[in-house]
Amino acid sequence: MNYLSQYKIPFSGLKEGEHLFDFSVDDRFFAEFEESEITKGRVNIQIKLEKRTTYLRLTFVFKGKVELLCDRCLEYYSQPIKGNNPMLVKFSETETDDGDEVIFIHPGSHEIEVAQLIYEFIVLSIPIRHVHPVGKNGESLCNPEMLDKLDEYTIPDLHEGQQADPRWNDLKKIIDK
Repeated sequence: MNYLSQYKIPFSGLKEGEHLFDFSVDDRFFAEFEESEITKGRVNIQIKLEKRTTYLRLTFVFKGKVELLCDRCLEYYSQPIKGNNPMLVKFSETETDDGDEVIFIHPGSHEIEVAQLIYEFIVLSIPIRHVHPVGKNGESLCNPEMLDKLDEYTIPDLHEGQQADPRWNDLKKIIDK
């Protein structure tokens, strides 16, 4: 049996109106997606399904933590995530482009697979810059040895009165245009 098959919502026997479905994902879930930047995590998802005769409206509300590689010190850290994402499901024989928040399924379908949607919403909730959170006293929680090494190779800023290398002047003219 396919592991992701547990992330399906059977809607054919449901009455019109709102219904709630609870899911949780863990390391095994993320392993199912090739080349995922997330390998570990635990996220709880609640999906509110509003069933109507011509469409389904899904709202994905989730909260949890995923493990990411810090861009600064290259160590793993726990990143809290949360989200609230809507999705409209329309019934159609053919798929048309109605935007990012609309998907189409065949009118004869009796369930909807939500694993891919859950994964995409989790990935979209991750900040672009992956760095350790700041500690209680405002200090960085990154590996101090790596921060020292980075400082060692950082080029100091020009101080007032210092002149920049004149070879850069021609390039600055291009940027200023």
